[in-house]
Amino acid sequence: LVDDNLAWSGGETHFVSVGDIVDRGPRSRDILDLFMRLEGEAAAAGGRVHVLLGNHETMNLTGELDYVAPEEFAAFAAEESEEARETAWTAWRSRHPGTDEAAERAAFDKAHPPGWFAHQEAFSPDGEYGRWLLSRNVLIVIDDTVFVHAGLSDLVADLPPQDFNRRMREDVERYAQAWHQLLQAGVLDSDLSFGKRGETAVAATAESPPELQAAAADIAELADAPMFDADGPVWYRGAAVCHPLSEAGRLEAALGRFGGSRLAVGHSPTTDKRIVTRVGNRAVLMDTGMLKEAYGGRASAMIIEGGTPKAVYLDRPAPEAIGPEPRRVGDRPGGLDDDQIERALREGEIVSIEEVGEGVTRPKRVTIRWNGVDIRALFKTESTEIDRGSRSQRGRLINNSDRYQYEIAAYRLDRLLDLQLVPVAVEREIDGAKGSLSFWVDNLISELDRQQESVTATGWCPLIEQYPLMFVFDALIYNVDRTQQNIVYDRDDWMLYLIDHSRAFRTNRGRPKDIRQVQLKMSQDLADRLAALDGEMLNEALGPWLTSSQIRALIRRRDEILEEWKKDGRPG
Repeated sequence: LVDDNLAWSGGETHFVSVGDIVDRGPRSRDILDLFMRLEGEAAAAGGRVHVLLGNHETMNLTGELDYVAPEEFAAFAAEESEEARETAWTAWRSRHPGTDEAAERAAFDKAHPPGWFAHQEAFSPDGEYGRWLLSRNVLIVIDDTVFVHAGLSDLVADLPPQDFNRRMREDVERYAQAWHQLLQAGVLDSDLSFGKRGETAVAATAESPPELQAAAADIAELADAPMFDADGPVWYRGAAVCHPLSEAGRLEAALGRFGGSRLAVGHSPTTDKRIVTRVGNRAVLMDTGMLKEAYGGRASAMIIEGGTPKAVYLDRPAPEAIGPEPRRVGDRPGGLDDDQIERALREGEIVSIEEVGEGVTRPKRVTIRWNGVDIRALFKTESTEIDRGSRSQRGRLINNSDRYQYEIAAYRLDRLLDLQLVPVAVEREIDGAKGSLSFWVDNLISELDRQQESVTATGWCPLIEQYPLMFVFDALIYNVDRTQQNIVYDRDDWMLYLIDHSRAFRTNRGRPKDIRQVQLKMSQDLADRLAALDGEMLNEALGPWLTSSQIRALIRRRDEILEEWKKDGRPG
């Protein structure tokens, strides 16, 4: 889109930056200057440059400068007057009346390296970059693609699309005006954390002139505005990290509000450092970790021509098709996806076997080495008899069985539905015994331990939105053994995973007693996937692990689940 002199050569092309063009190294100023110039050049040629606000632009506008590189401040040092620094030092000294002036001055200079105050002025509402950034949009729709920095949550559901950008800009500008007003008045320290500003500002201005009290009130009020909220459009990560089927309804509604069919976001680096799709191809994740020092990724862009999006990478300039994010249920070594984990569990070298010491079936923990990566797994061999006696006797055996085969069936069914709840499980023979080898997800905490330890889940994806997937799955497979010990979460991101299904796949109708009173909720996506299950599909995927009567019972329960969902008004 530019020639060798960085002049616009893209004609009528629309170029979109989804934000975070600052705080990414020492040359943010150069990038801003370039984009500001290209904006005019592109418009003159019939094209457009759209620079959207990200969370880091918002942070720079509102004085959160923890991610600004020292060299970035240095780029503004020539424009900083000694008078400005001394005025600021005097105000600082009045708020930090220590006995050792030299130590206080050293602390001041460390917190405010050369160029700090000129940078602050440049990103203020009246500064060159602040003024330009505050005129930027947060969201833009081009054809059928909605571009935004991070994502769209329920937090913005009640905002009319035509007012969305205006409201976002106004909130940031009001906060920035109030913040810089209080700084210039010497009321607050520049390094005061965002969460403490409102309370501190109100207290500090209690005896101040009305205009400063009003500024303090704005700081306190706007701290919860969408642009500063974790679920706001420049922070939200739901479409990038949450279970696709729990996020599908929210994303569908958001796209409908803004008149798009596809969401394109940055903010959340992809595991493979490739542009990928999620949530039924309706979300495109474009952050490929371009800041190598932090994320080890590479530069990339999405190109949309004729309605078809493709990816181009700096190290592979020919456009490539954009595919779905590889399935990865649970944190794993080496960044392996589930297909690779499957192969590793089947073919990898067995390094060690140890007793787990828990559970009636006495499973074993196995360490597998595959392509230099060590993978831990759980090996179960329990397989009670289900194929003897009369038909009714066989039914009773099935409905009281405990079989490793069901671990594999649960995983295969999870993959058919793309629930992304059940870790990889395969069949393997170890020391002459056949059993299920299930990928052992590290760093987990069970629901039982969570309650006993009084731990609060703090991830991006609320547990209350993940549980409905579990309830539907357990109703479908008639799992009679969903205990608090086999409901587990990753301690870091609080994603839900389901383990231990060796007592599922009964032939009963209805639901297991533990969830009979639960209202089953699901998105239209999940309902469609359930409806698509048929005998041929299930026999192919589950036939090696289940009897024909178990598969027929599963289909009957599927029909009951969908009928109940329709009758209850399709709650999602």
